[in-house]
Formats: sequence, structure tokens, C-alpha cells
Amino acid sequence: MGTRPRKSSKPRWAGLTAALLMLSGCNVGQDDGPIEVDVIGQAEQAANPLRDSNPPAAKAVLGATAQGLLSYDARGEVVDALAESWIVADEGQSYIFRLKRLTWPNGETVKAEEVARLLRERMRANPLSMAGLKPDVRAMTDRVIEIRLRAALPAFLQLLAQPQFGILTRAGGTGPFRQARYGDVLMLTPVPRSTVPVEEQEVVAGEQRALRASRASLALVRFKQGDADLVIGGRFPHLPLIGAVGIEANAVRVDPVAGLLGLGITGTSDFLDDVSVRDALARVIDRAALAETWNVQGWRTAEYPLPAPLGINRQPSAPAWTGRPITERIESARDVIARWRAANGEPPMLRIALPEGPGASLLFIRLAQDFGQLGLRVDRVAQRERADLVLIDEVAPFDSALWYLSRLDCAAGLRCDPEASALLAEARQAGDPAIQAERLTEAEGRVVAHVGYIPLGQPIRWALADRRLTGLQLSPRGIHPLNRLIAIPN
Repeated sequence: MGTRPRKSSKPRWAGLTAALLMLSGCNVGQDDGPIEVDVIGQAEQAANPLRDSNPPAAKAVLGATAQGLLSYDARGEVVDALAESWIVADEGQSYIFRLKRLTWPNGETVKAEEVARLLRERMRANPLSMAGLKPDVRAMTDRVIEIRLRAALPAFLQLLAQPQFGILTRAGGTGPFRQARYGDVLMLTPVPRSTVPVEEQEVVAGEQRALRASRASLALVRFKQGDADLVIGGRFPHLPLIGAVGIEANAVRVDPVAGLLGLGITGTSDFLDDVSVRDALARVIDRAALAETWNVQGWRTAEYPLPAPLGINRQPSAPAWTGRPITERIESARDVIARWRAANGEPPMLRIALPEGPGASLLFIRLAQDFGQLGLRVDRVAQRERADLVLIDEVAPFDSALWYLSRLDCAAGLRCDPEASALLAEARQAGDPAIQAERLTEAEGRVVAHVGYIPLGQPIRWALADRRLTGLQLSPRGIHPLNRLIAIPN
């Protein structure tokens, strides 16, 4: 196996480097230059991260420049950010945060009232992450914020650490980096922690990050050529590009994330009204063959939504066909479709909304083959077009059955069971943890039986990292903080 070429000694940031030299008076050499980060996405997502804070490029910028009350470390553990300390009270219904003594980029003091207001805005802007929760967020003093929930949720701190809940004002955020734009590149410089005026502080290039949002093929080529130290935002649609570009296997980091990767049923035809038809579609998919096609070591397929109990009173519900041979499942699914066809005529073509990318093309081929065994026709459409089945590919923002079930509920635009929705509403209001678990357990059984979602497996999140990034670790959150890329020696 070959090795990645070293970066060219010729500066590629000529104008930018000159600006830094004027600020710091230091030389930016080949070995101590900024760490160059390519995030798979679009430049607009990095330039305006609050417009839609869910794409990887938006999350990378928010996580780097606009910390929330909490954040994640390299291992995916919750750590302090705006908050220096916090207390969980009332059995997980009250969260009290004490803010650090910080200032915004314009020099104004960070106060709890403004942070609480902006946090409420971020919560309203991210309803799918919030899982129907509507916390009461209020400032108690200039440096203390309380967040109250109607029901206990021990995993709530995980939600608050998500980048989409970063606090960004018109003046900017509190870091850990400040940003300056040079064309399509964001130069991220650590926020100074001293009282020395910014213009007098030395800029250490090795502590900076040069971030750009790039299409996947360009990001991988840049990494292969040694022009990028880190590529983040990798998902299953981009998987075939790794081999096509010739990336070494030891550079690929696949995160052990959990969440939802599957097809949400949104079509309103008589065909999809039939729960036995929806179940036949779910059972005929050969997930083992899909795993071989994508060839991701350690990828876990799934036949039901929850990866673990996560707050319900038993193991997750499994369809009746779970564990049966694929040949038997195909035969039973054919019987279902044959009965429907005999009673109603030819089924309609199924429109499947998928993202762009060769990995998504492989998924469509797999689905076309599997559904074709039932005599069904399929068509691929773009993600924002009207469709019968839409891809859901999301890492769980917090570890609770409440998120998984809410993401598959009526409010998310999928086919849903109204009784399951009512049970989820009760779970969000349940002050007694035992009652909450009971409602979630009932709702989970109804969601699985309703088959408004066809699971394929756990989400796939991967990154490419140069060996010098000794601080980068596999993260169960799929989040790689840019300020923790180099391990600090003990």
C-alpha cells in the first residue's frame, strides 16, 4: 500500500498566509500550517449554518464557532461549553446551568437572558431533534439558566450538546474558534483566553483550521493528494468513492453511531394504505446483501427501529418475520402482493426519494431487485420531490426511545398510528418515570406494528484522517470537534 503524498512546500494559502503574518509576525511553514478540513457539503451550508443547521457543513461551523451550553469531546462525551457547571434536579425534570464569564466577539458580556432567548430559538428551529419536547427555558440571574421539562429525561444533556443548539449572535459566537472568510475557505482561529488585545496576540498557525465545504469527490481527491488533513461528513452515498479514489483503509474512520437509516412511508395510495403490503415491502429487502454491497466493516443492519430498549420496559418489538430465511420471506411477501393484485388490480409504481451519490445508486438497485421480486415497479426521485418512500438517515441526538418514536410519528410527515401519537404525547407529560416507560412501551409496539417505516440498519458516518491528527477518535455521536484533533501529551 502506498502512502499519502506530503503537502507541497509551496504555500497554498498565499493571500491568507500573508494576512496572518501581518497579524502575528510568525512564519507559517509546511509542518506548522493550519490543519486543513474538508467537510462534505455545500459552501452555502457553511456560510449560513443557521438557515439549516442539520447538514454536516453547518454543524461543523456551528460546533467550531458557536458553542452551546454543552458540547461533545472527541470521544462523544458531554463536556462544558458556555456552562461551567450544571445541576440536574427533580429527578431529571430541572436542569440548572451556571455560565462561564465570557464575552461575545463585540466585547459585550454573555448574559443568561440572551442565551436563554437564543436557545429557545434554536429549539424551535430544530423540531425533529426536539422529539416533541417543549422545555421552559428561563434566566434566573445574569449567569444562571434553568431548563424545565414536564417529564424526566436523563439523556437531555446529550441533546443540548448537539451543534445545532449552538448559540450564535449577530456579533458571532463564543468559540472555540473565531472565523474569517477567504473566498470559499473559513479560517478558524482559537478564541483568545487572555486580556491581551487581539491585535497584539500571536497567531499560531498550527492551532488554526482551514475549513471548506466540498462535494464528496473533490474532498476525497484533495485528501488523497495530501491537500486535506481531515475529511468529515461521510455518509453511505459517498462510500464507493473511497475505493475509486484509492484511499488507504487505515485512513478511514467509521463512527459507531446509532439512529435511523431506512425508508419512511409517505405515499397515500390504496396500495400503501394496506398494512400487510407495507409489511411485505419491509420483509422482502435483503439486508445482508445490502451489507455486502456497501462493504462497511461492522455495519449493523436493522429490522426494527430501536437499537436497544432505551427507556421501554422490554426488548424492542420485532416483526413476525425476523430471523426467517430470506427465501421464505420473499415467498410470503409474494403471496401478500398477489392477493392485493387479485382484489385491486396492478399496484402503482413506487417513487423512492434518495440522495445523490453512488452509494445511494447501489441502494436503489438493491431495492429495485428486491421489490421487483414482488412484481413491483420503482422509480428514483430526488429527496425533495413527491415520493412514496423517503430515505431517513439520521444519528439519534439523544439516547431515548422518545426520539426514535417521535421521529417516526405524524408530526414528522410519515404514515403513523394516531394511538401511538397519543401515547407519545402522554409520555412527554408523564411526571412519573414508570408511567413514561409504560407509555413509550405501548407506543413502540404500535409503531412497529403499523410499519410506517422500513428499517435498513444503523446510520453510516465516516471520516478520513491523516496520521498526525492524534486526537481524533471514533465517536458514537459522529461529531469530531475541530479543537480536539491533536492529542496533548501528558
